[in-house]
Amino acid sequence: MAELVRYAKITTVMPREFLLLQGQGCVWKKCTFCDYHTDVSSDPFWVNRPVLERVTGEFGVLDIINSGSAMELDEKTLSLIRKTADDKGIHTLWFEAHWLYHKKLAEFAARFPNQTVHFRCGAESFDPALRRAWNKGIPEEVTPEEMARYFDGVCLLVGVEGQTREGILKDIETARAHFSYCSVNVFAENSTDTKRDRVLADWFAAEAAPRLRKLPGVEVLLENTDLGVG
Repeated sequence: MAELVRYAKITTVMPREFLLLQGQGCVWKKCTFCDYHTDVSSDPFWVNRPVLERVTGEFGVLDIINSGSAMELDEKTLSLIRKTADDKGIHTLWFEAHWLYHKKLAEFAARFPNQTVHFRCGAESFDPALRRAWNKGIPEEVTPEEMARYFDGVCLLVGVEGQTREGILKDIETARAHFSYCSVNVFAENSTDTKRDRVLADWFAAEAAPRLRKLPGVEVLLENTDLGVG
């Protein structure tokens, strides 16, 4: 795997320090469009430690993603996250997690008693048919309202074959109605068999993205490295 950029500062929608750490392996690992889970190694702490050492605390907000869910970070990394957050005056932490962990979020958040902890879920779409086609591992009966009981943010995927303009706009409208934060990510082809709908992706970039960027709580990623990591 090529060397990844793992630290960035974001000063737009939600000013924060943004880290891409390495987990111990995604527990789900079955999403048809994703090869992100290949970011693993024999000792992730030695990948993560120098990244966490770069944290300054200047925004008071630290956003951490990894190759899977936050619960799959190793214990030494989790301990260092807590120490770093305390030492640097971090008041707010964001993590990502698969829906499979939704009943374990409160227990995980309790690891960080001095911070407010928020979680983001990669729903990708609220359309049960799409989630089934993408093998998301989120039951069809899970509604946006149910998801919002546990998660403050959601990630959406656009520009995949099988989607429509109407469906994408409906997903974004739903996300904004139920979550304080959403990221809208244009699919980039990778080692999986999933294909990008280039006409749909071009429409989104030209017409939808400029409007969305003006809305509070919405981040648009036309490329998967637009937030500075990856």
